[in-house]
Amino acid sequence: MNMMRRQTFSLACGAMVLASGCLSGCSGLRGDTPEPSINVKQAVKQVDSLLDGTFKAINPPLKWRDGPAHMSEIKNSFTNTATGEVRVYRHRYVRTELSKARLTKLLTVIIEHWKKEGFNISSANSREPSISGKSSDGHAVGVSVGGFGDVEISAYIGALSDGSSSDIDGEEGDKFPKAPNGGPDYTPDLRDPYWST
Repeated sequence: MNMMRRQTFSLACGAMVLASGCLSGCSGLRGDTPEPSINVKQAVKQVDSLLDGTFKAINPPLKWRDGPAHMSEIKNSFTNTATGEVRVYRHRYVRTELSKARLTKLLTVIIEHWKKEGFNISSANSREPSISGKSSDGHAVGVSVGGFGDVEISAYIGALSDGSSSDIDGEEGDKFPKAPNGGPDYTPDLRDPYWST
């Protein structure tokens, strides 16, 4: 490969990397996400409804607590100006300790439920289990499993707002329950006889 051809090839590769990085990360490009038409309060209700529906599909039920509802401001990547839109999301933390076998079953149940609800499951990672899904109306859901087996289930949707990124007033979520020693219980509840076997 001569010098001129090598430079052209390098420039083309650089342009492709830049373009693909921008398309995946630029908030100013809409892609296949529909424009939001609801406000933040309505978005919180929809997010909570998605999480409620997911947990109702799990039997026997799990113990959980809600994290705060949060909104994340969307800015145009080229101008760095607010678009008048935010993403509203909430994480729900599973507090029932899960064995590996039950965790696999749980993920299967959640995937089946989300597919029935019209979600396209877009990623799955078997090494550190995580699942995400998106619907045609702009709702997104996800499950992630931490290194200690802690499970988070989350949902988000776009909303109209000129607000900046912050927790949403009045949607602080649940307080950490107290452990037997009186301190906050950061770990899952005592073993549930069904889920831990």
